[in-house]
This record gives sequence, C-alpha cells and structure tokens, in this order.
Amino acid sequence: MSKTSTKAKLCSAIAVVTLGVTVSACGSQSGTGNTQTESSGSSDSITLTIFTSKYTANPQAQEQFLNKLASEFEQQNPGIKVEFTYYDSASQENTTLQTSLATKQGPDIFDIGTTFVPTAYAMNGFHVLSQKDWNKVGGMDKFFPAQLKMSGPSPDKYIAVPWEMVPFGLVYNKKLFKEAGIASAPKTWTEFVQDAQKLTNPAKNQWGTAIDPADSFDPWHVGWVLTKQLGGDFVSSDLKQATLGSTSVVKGLTFWFDWVQKYKIASPNDLTYKGTDQLREFENGHVAMLVMQGASLIPSLESSAVKNDYAFAPMPTIPYGMNAMPKGGVPVQTFVSGNDFAVPKYVTGKRYDAALKWIKFFTDVPQQREMFKVYGNMPINVNAFKNNPELNTPVIKAFVDAENHAYPIPFTPAWANIEVVYGGVANKIANEIATHSYHDGDIAAALKAANQQAQSSLQQ
Repeated sequence: MSKTSTKAKLCSAIAVVTLGVTVSACGSQSGTGNTQTESSGSSDSITLTIFTSKYTANPQAQEQFLNKLASEFEQQNPGIKVEFTYYDSASQENTTLQTSLATKQGPDIFDIGTTFVPTAYAMNGFHVLSQKDWNKVGGMDKFFPAQLKMSGPSPDKYIAVPWEMVPFGLVYNKKLFKEAGIASAPKTWTEFVQDAQKLTNPAKNQWGTAIDPADSFDPWHVGWVLTKQLGGDFVSSDLKQATLGSTSVVKGLTFWFDWVQKYKIASPNDLTYKGTDQLREFENGHVAMLVMQGASLIPSLESSAVKNDYAFAPMPTIPYGMNAMPKGGVPVQTFVSGNDFAVPKYVTGKRYDAALKWIKFFTDVPQQREMFKVYGNMPINVNAFKNNPELNTPVIKAFVDAENHAYPIPFTPAWANIEVVYGGVANKIANEIATHSYHDGDIAAALKAANQQAQSSLQQ
C-alpha cells in the first residue's frame, strides 16, 4: 500500500490505516454487539464483524485477501465466522466509533492508528488488556517493544494490540549519490545538507531533497522528529502545556524551510507540494533524498524509473551544526507509527474471546508474512523476520533499525488537533515564502499563535 494511502485520514483525530481490520459501525450488522444474537446461525456460533478502511487503489484485491484470511481463520476456529465492512472516509470511521460506544452496539474490533489510540483511550470505551488477554493473543514479547509504547498510557493500561508497524526512514538515489562521489547516506543533519548541496543542480532540475508543506501529515512528522532531536517536544512531559512556541520547535521548522531558503537544496516549487508530489519527483530522478518515508513506498518505487537505484537508511539524528546530541536531545529516527486493534467494552464473554482469537491469528507469523508480500506492510511480529530472506534485505533492515529507535508521541487526545495547527503553520509559512511576503520572525510568531490553539485542545 502506498504512503499516501497509509496517511489518508484526518478528522477530529488521526487514524493511520492501511489494510485495517476494524469492526462494523451499525447495529444492523449481524453480531455487532453483545446486545444482539450471537449469530444468524446456530446458538453456539459467533459472527465477528470487522470494519476496515477501503483500499481504494484495488478494493477487489483487498476483499479477496481479507476473505482468504477469514476462511483460514474459520477453518481453524469452528463456530466463529468473520465478516468485513468497509469505510472510505475519516468522518465515516469517526461517526462509527462515536455511535458504537454511545449505543454499546457496533464493531467487535476497531482498527485504529497509533496516533488515534490516545483519543480512543480517553473515550473509556475499550477493554484494558489484562495479562490473561495478552497471553491469548501471544504475549507482549510477540511484538516490537517500541510499538507497544502507543498501546496505552502505561503497560497496565494498554487498550491496543499492534498488528502493523510503519517506521520511517530516509530514501535516497544510489545512482545520484555515486555520481556525486557520496559513499553512504548521511548520519547527521550537517552531512545531510552538505550531501544535498553536492546533489543539487537547478539547471538540470535536480535537487538534493524536497519538502511538502501542503501535505496533511508530513510537516508534523518531520517537525516533531527535528524538535525531539533538539531536546524539545510539542507538549510538556506532564501533558498539561502546549510547547509549540518553544525554541526547539521554532528551530526545527526553520531548519526545514531553510532547505529552500538558505541552503537551496530543495526547489521553490516544493512550497505547494504534498507527499505525492515529492514522491513523483523522486521517482522521476529529480530529487536525491526524501526524509520520513515508509516501506509502503516500495511497490511504487519498484514500478518507477528509479527501480534499481533507490535505497533506504535511518534518518539523521544529530542536529545541524552539532557533533553530538544536545542536552535533553533524543536520537529519534521515527515516531511510533502503525495500526492497532482495540476491542470495545460492550464486546464480552465468548464474543470477546473470539475477538482475541482473531487478533492472535492476524498477528501470527504466517499472516504477517503474507500481508508483507501482498501489501508491503511491515510485520509487527518479531518472529516474522527470523529465517525469512524477504524480510532480511538491506531495505527492510533499515526500517527495523529505525523501529528500534522509534519514540512515542505525547499520549494525549489533543494530539490530533496539535497536528492540525502545526500543519497550518507550515502551510502558512510556505505561502509567505512563495509569495515573497515572508519576514524573519514569522515562524516564531505563527507558532506562538498556534500554541494558543494547541493549549485550548489540551484543556478540553
């Protein structure tokens, strides 16, 4: 699945969903709540309804794949039937969630993105997983430890079971690197800028890197990583104060726009770009490096002009102009990103046990490897990578390395709104630069104003 399909949802909260398996939204579905009959068949059978994001690029292939998995699961678990219902908008997903928790009827399992888990937790409508529950899905050791950091506010309050991870890294053009005499990917942001300058030739429409401030997600992705490396965050550690106006946040966003303004390693045309635009430029050989890119890009890259020329590496971690991490800085290479299963509290008894069986099945090695083959989804099961050549390539190893250096975002339901206001600042500054109306201090002023909005979200 493409990067854009995994980032396609923005509403009152963000749910990053690719192949998602969530549960159906309305009481009209058979077996969608514990107040309904257990199934349309025998009194002992159960029908689990799974509500999932529609893969618009190829919905038929998605349905075939999920139905195949359901058939295998049903053969292994007689008496349990699995059905899927699909949604194609964030508003539909959010309405389903709100309505289901309010009426205590609806999906048996929700598939939610990691950045949406804090919002889901705050609704107090999902099972907190006991040790017995974790044992039923295979135990916590089954999953990459970093991914569990977004399952809840603390290990004793986890509500979400990861089924996929989406670590981000740096993708670069090996051919352009070789032509420029660059032996390896940059490990610091100083090296990144220096390499990008060598790779930039405006006369040939060739640029060292690119930015996409019009994208709904990428600005905060990049900005948060740069901020954490500088020792800051978007929210205070006690989750009470928004800190978008802090020095580290201002420095991080300024550095990003300096790729166009000061260092001239990204094209001025990028100021109106979204993620799909910069990816197109990379695939056409006009851009040498893109930051914060995921493994879900691989299918697209494999069918592009750079099929034999791309490689992935971990993100740089040392801030520009420094030789080591500053005080308080952390070597973030990616935020904890992916998809999780959560089971609402109205699902109880045998139905709850059936839901846990499905989660175990979906996160077991065979299914995890098959999803990688079909969609390029990175397995969350650590054992899926063992003795598997397809998951031990240099590209995949770069993402596994990044996952081991993944850090969780602040666990607050206000995060979705904070993403939006930060993105609004990025878009505003990009417009100012594009129209030659930008002045020094505009980034700090815009972030200060945005911080007031972010603070309001924290206090709601």
